[in-house]
Amino acid sequence: MRDCRNLVDKGGEIMLRLKGIIPAILTPFNDDYEVDEKVFEELCNYLIEKGVNGLFVAGTTGEGPLLSLEERARLFKLAVMSANGRVPIICHVGSISSRETITLIRSAIDARADAIAIVSPYYYRLDESAIEDYYTEVLEEAKGIPVFLYNIPGLTNNPISSGLVQRLFKQGKISGVKDSSGNITVLKSFIDISPEFQVICGSDALFLLALSLGAVGAVSSTANVFPEIFTSIYNALLNRNMDMAIENQRKLNELCKIFQYGRLISSYKYALSLRGFKISDRVRSPQRKLTEEEKEVIRESLKEFL
Repeated sequence: MRDCRNLVDKGGEIMLRLKGIIPAILTPFNDDYEVDEKVFEELCNYLIEKGVNGLFVAGTTGEGPLLSLEERARLFKLAVMSANGRVPIICHVGSISSRETITLIRSAIDARADAIAIVSPYYYRLDESAIEDYYTEVLEEAKGIPVFLYNIPGLTNNPISSGLVQRLFKQGKISGVKDSSGNITVLKSFIDISPEFQVICGSDALFLLALSLGAVGAVSSTANVFPEIFTSIYNALLNRNMDMAIENQRKLNELCKIFQYGRLISSYKYALSLRGFKISDRVRSPQRKLTEEEKEVIRESLKEFL
């Protein structure tokens, strides 16, 4: 199998260079609300065959915080086996405690993941010193694997500052950041750290602008359903066809509005099923499935995209 991961030899050290479209892959559930491993493997293959550039496993869209440590470890292994070197696998290992994060880091390394992502601690509001202590502790377990911090302050209440990111990067502890703040000023502050620092956009509405400013790609929920729209924007920008890039970003913005209706993650699952992929809209409690009325609105709204 040809290894299509983006590996760069830097002074004898092999480093991963991410690029392009990386779906934040959904986690399917069966009738008993257990992880449906078969459908998960099928979804990995489906997305890779659609031309994506990587997979982001057990993140927010993958319902990582609602999965057990054992379930997340199993998903890491399934994703790596399914990809089989075709695209890099980034495993989200962040959790509410240092101990759980360290356990998940070990699981990702054991699964032979290509990289890991670590969200800032959540629930308890922390100052920058506490957040830095947390990352310093858990990153001791992450030597030898590329690390991307994950900034999503709207859910964690603990933003990661560009100053902290810069310090960790200069210490050689991290390769980049996934920024889902939705704030272009914050995202640009990460891009400005270094040309070697990899910034991944986590906000669909900012995708084109982020690429134009120097982001290397996107980790996206919507890319589970419409990866080709992201690919069109990415390729159009590479080919300097700004009109096409803007038109496809407009389509993406319309999709963002549709998926905000109803329950977000179940909306993605339902929309994916409308495209012919067999997946239920089941989500882990305390989330809920879509109502029939919500399904009808989404179905009607997506007609022009299907």
